[in-house]
Amino acid sequence: MRWGETIPSSISFELEVDRCTKCRLRQVACFCEQWPRIDSELKLDILVHEKELNKESNTALLIWKSLSNCQMFFWQRTLMAENAFEDIAEDRSAPEPLPVLLLPARLANRYQGQDSRYHPMLSIEQLKGRSLLLLDGSWQQVRKMYRQSKSLQHLPCFEIPVSADFPMETFSLRRNQQADGFCSAQAIALLLWHMAEKTQAKQLLEAFNLFGQHVEASRNNHFVKA
Repeated sequence: MRWGETIPSSISFELEVDRCTKCRLRQVACFCEQWPRIDSELKLDILVHEKELNKESNTALLIWKSLSNCQMFFWQRTLMAENAFEDIAEDRSAPEPLPVLLLPARLANRYQGQDSRYHPMLSIEQLKGRSLLLLDGSWQQVRKMYRQSKSLQHLPCFEIPVSADFPMETFSLRRNQQADGFCSAQAIALLLWHMAEKTQAKQLLEAFNLFGQHVEASRNNHFVKA
């Protein structure tokens, strides 16, 4: 299933002259040499809001650059609203199962006015071998993407549970964050942890923490402190 315009691996950003066109940060805090390569069995597509990717605090790029089996797409309202995508989503004879939306079923059902049977909540065991779809943006943007995308409204859901033994730190790169909310990189690290890829989860979380240091340095226009 094609979600929108595929983001090329050679993507560059049109930013101010003092910023890296690859990682979006100021040159003094460039992150390009720090991208990790994480060998994971996770099959992940990221659908990113068009207003989100240019933000230096966005962590979808970190996931995409790091995971070995990850694709990223721009969310396009006109394309996602086409009936053709709804037909594909409803085709239960397809050789592969539908992708799983990483979004709480209770949230999806609220927008559709349906009960929990409309958007079944899968267990962690049921994710094995399935393709997963992450909506990337602010919570307001994610809600908008879901409401305006017919091809998302027939997918099973999975809500990533919090784990007491997972070293999750507060996401501090932005203000006005939803209480107990995760950024995209934290959510995928937590998912890897639940899927018994703990080494990969730690690698991604370490990369996220380092990325946060680079973002802070970029905002203050200085080198990353040792």
